[in-house]
Amino acid sequence: MGRLQTNSPQNNTPVVLYDGACRLCTSQAQNLAKLSKGQVVSRALQTELKNFPHVTEAEALKEIKLIDERGYVYGGAEAIVKLINYGQPILGKLLYLYYIPGLKQLANITYAWVARNRYRLFGKVPEDACDDGACSVHFNLPANPSSPK
Repeated sequence: MGRLQTNSPQNNTPVVLYDGACRLCTSQAQNLAKLSKGQVVSRALQTELKNFPHVTEAEALKEIKLIDERGYVYGGAEAIVKLINYGQPILGKLLYLYYIPGLKQLANITYAWVARNRYRLFGKVPEDACDDGACSVHFNLPANPSSPK
């Protein structure tokens, strides 16, 4: 079975898709994009998924996705390794230790556990923090967050 491939990103600039409703995902996607020194853009899956028809919402919500310039899709810990290599080639090459059997499985298991528990551990982004309301796709907050439940 080959690697999933979808549409190439606009201008062939790799895109990292993250859950815009997740506080951890949002902050880390921005940090990873900065590490790439402008070679990768980060976008909330809630607004960008329509541009990548072969990536399902269910898959994108499971783990961060990196779509490289050719349209190849990487997910989870592997996506982070690939992403860092764009702007930090020395660090990126060191992170290829990820591919050592045992380390890869451990990284994937750890990543999957954090991803499954991300809302409980780190919370959600307030709905009004979304540029265009994309976060409301996945959760609804009370109209007045300071009001009692």
